[in-house]
Amino acid sequence: MSRKQTQTILFVCTGNLCRSPMAEGLLRDRIEKEGLEGIRVASAGTWGLEGEPAAKHAIKVCSDRGMDISGHVARRLTGDMIDGSDLVLTMEMEHLQGVLDLVPDALVKTRMLSRYGAEDRRIDLPIRDPFGRPKQAYVTCFQELSRYIDALMLELIEDSALSS
Repeated sequence: MSRKQTQTILFVCTGNLCRSPMAEGLLRDRIEKEGLEGIRVASAGTWGLEGEPAAKHAIKVCSDRGMDISGHVARRLTGDMIDGSDLVLTMEMEHLQGVLDLVPDALVKTRMLSRYGAEDRRIDLPIRDPFGRPKQAYVTCFQELSRYIDALMLELIEDSALSS
């Protein structure tokens, strides 16, 4: 009998205040609803504002959809976080470059989140930062993140079924 290994997925944005905390909350919610085990989810920012809470609009948008990210604490991305992750998902090309600046060998496990759910998975679309914008920008960002996370979940479910 083989022991199932834990997989760690790390979301990366700029400040770790909006996009990556919402993505982390979304994926945790989807994993819990699917009953998937052995997947850890984390987030960090290339310019993470250490110790700051998630943006108020990000917390509210998630809360309105039944997800609590109010306990989120921003972290700055480190090489150890990247090394300890199996999959690193970024919001923009600049974040992907930030990951590779810290750990050049991470290219094999790093990609933009927008690759999931895109018709052409060779195209990297940036996920626009809602920071400092009205609540509607956070709603739009959340909807975009949700679409990509749903596509990611399909792969995680398939991988889980294959490893069972």
